[in-house]
Amino acid sequence: MSRIKEGLIGYDEPNEWIEPTSLEMVDELVEYQVYCMSLSELTQRVIRQVREEYYTQHVDVMRQEYLKAFGNKREEG
Repeated sequence: MSRIKEGLIGYDEPNEWIEPTSLEMVDELVEYQVYCMSLSELTQRVIRQVREEYYTQHVDVMRQEYLKAFGNKREEG
């Protein structure tokens, strides 16, 4: 449950049962960090992530993705 909903319902007092889980804390931290990043930093992180995904795939999977995106560009030129 979000902090706003907790406030509206009346969960303002600290309670062990309402303690945020690590998943909720990570989600909130990621959201905060992304909102605080500049567009160029966010772009660089996405580029690095996508590049790492392609490098970890098998070359045939990457080749198939390339053909879907660009077709047989090399044979045309």
